[in-house]
Amino acid sequence: MSVRFIIGRSGSGKTTMCLKEMIDQLAQKPDGDPIIYLVPEQMTFQSEYALMNGSLKGMIRAQVFSFTRLAWRILQETGGMSRHHLTQTGVHMLLRKIVEQQKEQLTLFRKAADKRGFIEQLEQMLTEYKRYCVTPATLKQTEEQLRRHATANETVLADKLKDTAMIFEQFEQQMAHHYVDSEDYLRLLAEKIRHSSYMKRARIYMDGFYEFTPQEYMVIEQLFIHCPHVTVALTLDAPYEQLPDDLHVFRNTWRTYAQLRDIALQNGVPIEKVEQLRHNVRHKHEELRHLEAHYDDRPVCKWEKQTEAIIIGEATTRRAEIEGIAREIIRLVRDEGYRYRDIALLIRNVGDYRNVLKTVFADYRIPYFIDEKEPMLDHPFIEWLRASMEAVRTNFRYEAVFRAVKTDFFFHLDQPVHDMRMAMDQLENYVLAFGIQGDKWTEHWTYRKYKGLEGVHAPQTDEEKRYEQQLNEWRKLVISPLLVLQKRLKQAKTGREQCEALYAYAEHLQIPQKLERLRDEAEERGDLSVARHHEQVWQAFIDLLDQYVEILGDETLSLETFLTIIETGFESLQFSLVPPATDQVLIAHFDRSRLSNIRCTFLVGVNEGVIPMRKNDDGMLSETDRELLYHYSLHVAPASRERMLDEPFLLYLALVSSSERLYVTYALSNEQEKTLLPSMFIKRLTDMFPNVTKMQWGTDPFLLPLQQQLAYVTNDVATLGPLVQQLEAWKRQYAIEPMWWDVYNAYVQHEQWKERIAVVVRALFYENRAKRLNKQLAKELYGKKVKASISRMETFNRCPFAHFAAHGLKLKERTVFQLKAPDMGQLFHQALKVIADRLRQEQLPWSQLSKQQCEQLSYEAVEQIAPYIQQEVLLSTHRYRYMKKKLQTIMTKATTVLSEHAKRSGFVPIGVELGFGDGEPLPPLTFTLSDGTVLQFVGRIDRVDQAMSEQGVLLRVIDYKSKQKTLDLTEVYYGLALQMLAYLDIVLEYAEKLVGTSAFPAGVLYFPIHNPMMKVNEWLDEHELEKKFLEQFKMGGYVLADEKTVRLMDEHVEPGTSSLIIPVRLNKNGTFAQHSKVLTEQQFTMLRQHVRRFIVDVGEQMIEGVTHIAPYKQKNKTACQYCEFRDVCQFDEGVDAEQYRVLTPKNIDEWLKG
Repeated sequence: MSVRFIIGRSGSGKTTMCLKEMIDQLAQKPDGDPIIYLVPEQMTFQSEYALMNGSLKGMIRAQVFSFTRLAWRILQETGGMSRHHLTQTGVHMLLRKIVEQQKEQLTLFRKAADKRGFIEQLEQMLTEYKRYCVTPATLKQTEEQLRRHATANETVLADKLKDTAMIFEQFEQQMAHHYVDSEDYLRLLAEKIRHSSYMKRARIYMDGFYEFTPQEYMVIEQLFIHCPHVTVALTLDAPYEQLPDDLHVFRNTWRTYAQLRDIALQNGVPIEKVEQLRHNVRHKHEELRHLEAHYDDRPVCKWEKQTEAIIIGEATTRRAEIEGIAREIIRLVRDEGYRYRDIALLIRNVGDYRNVLKTVFADYRIPYFIDEKEPMLDHPFIEWLRASMEAVRTNFRYEAVFRAVKTDFFFHLDQPVHDMRMAMDQLENYVLAFGIQGDKWTEHWTYRKYKGLEGVHAPQTDEEKRYEQQLNEWRKLVISPLLVLQKRLKQAKTGREQCEALYAYAEHLQIPQKLERLRDEAEERGDLSVARHHEQVWQAFIDLLDQYVEILGDETLSLETFLTIIETGFESLQFSLVPPATDQVLIAHFDRSRLSNIRCTFLVGVNEGVIPMRKNDDGMLSETDRELLYHYSLHVAPASRERMLDEPFLLYLALVSSSERLYVTYALSNEQEKTLLPSMFIKRLTDMFPNVTKMQWGTDPFLLPLQQQLAYVTNDVATLGPLVQQLEAWKRQYAIEPMWWDVYNAYVQHEQWKERIAVVVRALFYENRAKRLNKQLAKELYGKKVKASISRMETFNRCPFAHFAAHGLKLKERTVFQLKAPDMGQLFHQALKVIADRLRQEQLPWSQLSKQQCEQLSYEAVEQIAPYIQQEVLLSTHRYRYMKKKLQTIMTKATTVLSEHAKRSGFVPIGVELGFGDGEPLPPLTFTLSDGTVLQFVGRIDRVDQAMSEQGVLLRVIDYKSKQKTLDLTEVYYGLALQMLAYLDIVLEYAEKLVGTSAFPAGVLYFPIHNPMMKVNEWLDEHELEKKFLEQFKMGGYVLADEKTVRLMDEHVEPGTSSLIIPVRLNKNGTFAQHSKVLTEQQFTMLRQHVRRFIVDVGEQMIEGVTHIAPYKQKNKTACQYCEFRDVCQFDEGVDAEQYRVLTPKNIDEWLKG
């Protein structure tokens, strides 16, 4: 037995020497003693590939192992495999069970234990303990020592050790004699090597390691003792007896070398002469060899020549950085004979770049492999399982059920996915509108298509019955398997039975067959990575259930605990992928990469705080904790200071990893446009290479030289963006390079691309303007006889497109099971109608109502109407029942005020919710348009009041609002507030039908139904308080400019006072004060005529097909503020500001006089 060290700087040929020796031995004696190539886990695939890629046609005696795989091999030979292997998923589930059971005993982590990610961090902590040979007893001993000092930091650390020691001890007890995890294998391997005849004959080559954990050192010690020959290759510039200083770039590997050497000496293992490789055999260019040789020299050793092999790339954003890299990769492959497999990207903050990498490389059609395990949590199958379990846990709440539905796994194999998605959208609409959850999923659903409260008692149509049947079929498709799952889980008594319920649920819905179909579809698209995902996820699910049954199969746990543990298992599932193809760009993690045979490296994201790495306190132990533990002689993973000292070595490895080219790139801003600074290493690199080649990557090639613009021409997808930017510049009258017209012509002349460029050109000249409909289409859309409400005309005047969307396309927002302002308005209107009808039946005047009667009538009216409001929303929860009581209070106040108004007024109601239209008390207001189209206005007037005066019958219109409102005559002028005057016009037009004689206008008023807060600064008596209360309900609008009419409306108004009921103040001489809202009879007539003209004009525009996106703007008010169709028209105030119809201020007094 002997140990040999091969040392040399990176690129000196250590791996090549090891591979050559192994290949030579295999060629000389193919069936000789075993040869083991021991490498890090992430290096096994490429090492096997390198070993087989030479002159060998096959091999028997040589194998490539990681430490874990070697342990499997030896334990199979010597025994020790009888204990069940727990994967990381199994460990996480076991830890979750322990935490749930010990939660009340935890001191520091009791609240954090339920947080997502806690179990993962706990598992990492226990793994660290095992790797550094820390036991629960050691933790308890250290905790006691910390308690004796009891400073703030030491107390917190003691609590951490107490909690983790308790969990660690329980974990070890559960594992003992039954299970083994990945960390246990190394301990077992160290014990079993002495018993392995295989190892006693094996020649060991160890390569690719820079440091080892204490567990791994235990294994290596046994290898030194029992194996005939061990070769260790280390990246080290010289076999130092002592390290020069802590800042030396090779400090880490020197410590490894020194410790390995001490192990050999302590065990009497001969150490052969160190083989030091001194020549750089990797790098083809002098500047790369200079960088490797003088990377860490102080002062900087400069290279004055222009660099061709070293390039610094500066980008405006991370996306621009990746796009610049993609263009360089395309150029290298297209023009310089590179293969994709010759190129690697090294990134430390992969999370910041992952999404943009996937998007950009897909656009540039660059095949790539990210050497990092992805979580399975976002796979649709795992999401379906998690959502299904959540649905069972939460009694079928909407969110959980439709998370499961939207994975498509409820659909039968023979059902078209697109059609079923449309069906599920309709199902979701119903569920949202009716607030379906819990037991409502098991009931038969009914469907009625009515708006408002008028149609609630109408019979169900055949169409509604058919849709109801379809809804219930869709309901059963979703809820039936979930109900079976719920029943089986509740009946299950053991963990095994609970797992069987989950498995049966998946089998019942043919999940394996559906995953196979998804895999086949991905393969047909050429998306091999996604296809492998679909392959792995079912087996991962089965393995997870097996692990659970093995650990907890015979235990009886509550359903909540079972679901929590399974959820923890899902969170730990990861895809393990071998590169699906041989020719692809490798994207590797900066810290963990082990690259070989790479011709070009892109070192990406070299920004401050990333390279070198900023101090990081992630994990259960902070930096302070680790330093304290080191002080108490408990050694765990190095603290940040130690890791910072290793940063130069990691950067060195990345810089010298390629043989021909090195790109060092960074971005100047992130996705949120926050400024990013380049790493200090960029300056060091420019100091070393003053004439280094620099590239700048932006999002627009417009200002670049022609040669650099050519780099943006790559393929039909990626080139389209830069081409559009050039065409936009040309459109703005800028000159562009002629080559871009060649690119444009190439698109136009290509059969498959010409439609794409046509879309782009249309977009380039696109204006957000809706086309006018032709007259025939408008007539087909609206009909020859248009029945409309007055508010529809107002909608048209606000924005013609909003009218078209609502009444032409009949779009509407999704109905959601909640109480909104329109629902409350509907309730108030209907409640007042119910009260008025009851008073009329009982022949009880409003003026004779007491406060108690008002309260009783309001309470009963709201109780009667509440079940019909928004699918019984007011009866659904305690919160809504409370809101119902608040609404009853508001109605009581409104009824009380209306009663007070009646006591003060000579006007009496003659119509409440007075309808006009076919079959209503009043006929519709009808107009005939120029092409013969009949425009009929139908609707309901909240209240019409009558009074007798000397000149005859007076009629006024009152509209109920949920807040105080006045009538803006400017809005009347521009057609934005036509309703009240149109209503007045209708009751006056048909006065003879209503009251048996012609009538005169008395006014139009808004009555507020609200719950006002009164602010007072002094003590008020009862009379003053009542007066203050009535002021909060003063009606807004306009009344007839006649003193007698005003006194009919408020008999208590006196000269020199303001009315508490209407917006009028009388001067002492009996005239109206300046701010009184009064109009003469002539002005009322003029306004009625104006409304009629406006209605006819809107009707003419409707039949002409006007659908302009032309919202009004009046000072700070616009039609877009509360428009539900804004996402449809996509009106952009910044871009489309010229499309606003600006309403200029109008001198209303002059208009009314005119």
